[in-house]
Amino acid sequence: MATLLEDAVKSLKRNCISSVIFESEENLLDYLDTLIDDGVTVGVGDSITLEALGVYDYLKKRDITYYNKYDEALGKEDKKELYLKNFQADYFLSSANAISSDGKIYNMDGNGSRVAPIIYGPKKVLIICGVNKIVKDEKDAVERIRAHAAPLDAKRLAKKTPCAVTGHCADCKSKDKICNYFTVIQGQFDETRIRVIFVNKELGY
Repeated sequence: MATLLEDAVKSLKRNCISSVIFESEENLLDYLDTLIDDGVTVGVGDSITLEALGVYDYLKKRDITYYNKYDEALGKEDKKELYLKNFQADYFLSSANAISSDGKIYNMDGNGSRVAPIIYGPKKVLIICGVNKIVKDEKDAVERIRAHAAPLDAKRLAKKTPCAVTGHCADCKSKDKICNYFTVIQGQFDETRIRVIFVNKELGY
């Protein structure tokens, strides 16, 4: 894993994507304190990793405009409006389903509200993930999503899909499927926009 992490960091840099590594959630939150100024706008994507690291709770305590998609007072139309606001946010925080040792970022999404602002819109994007998300290549990234990340997420969301039962993608046509948008980020023009933050532990799916 140490070799994969080292290779991923080097490859991300070659692809104009900066990255940093932290040993704990405390180190991560201290870093966010230095990075995110008071008064800015911050959006987030759905992420078990961010939840486990306490990022959502941290953002609630900051003096910022936080587009909190988990606010129970939000209705369906409110969420749609919030998702659109994410495109104009100063920061958008999310995770990744996989990052390959050749510096590519892989994500699968249900409605696109997570992957779309990662690709375009917000001024800065922070991809926060555990080292368990690092894989060798695209083949392993796809397999990780099909056999691990997507089935677990479908089960968590109580989706009526084959993978929620079997634990592996069946290329289903279910209306409930969350595998609608598959994205691969393999570089960027502005090397300061997307930044990958690794936390040296296993986190999320």
